[in-house]
Amino acid sequence: MNISSVSSTTTTQASTSSSDASSLESQEASLKAQLSQVNASKDSEDIKNSKTQVIEAKIQQIEAQIQQKQAIKTGQASTEQLKPSTDNNKKSSKSDTDNIIDVFA
Repeated sequence: MNISSVSSTTTTQASTSSSDASSLESQEASLKAQLSQVNASKDSEDIKNSKTQVIEAKIQQIEAQIQQKQAIKTGQASTEQLKPSTDNNKKSSKSDTDNIIDVFA
């Protein structure tokens, strides 16, 4: 029973991570559009440089968060792949106890 509850929790977390990553990717696209607007603006070079640095820093933060979400998702996929082997180990250990011969009988 514990395995099924863990599986449903993992599935929920994976879908949440996926939607979070999509949201982050849309934020990244929006920031890149802002960066293009800053570069095309008629502001002075100093203002452009400061705005560009701020936007690029935000983009780097978002890219790091996206990578983190993808790593979490990948880690969960690896965990899910291990679960069937855990079930097989439990089944085989149960069958081992069924084959015990009582020597004192």
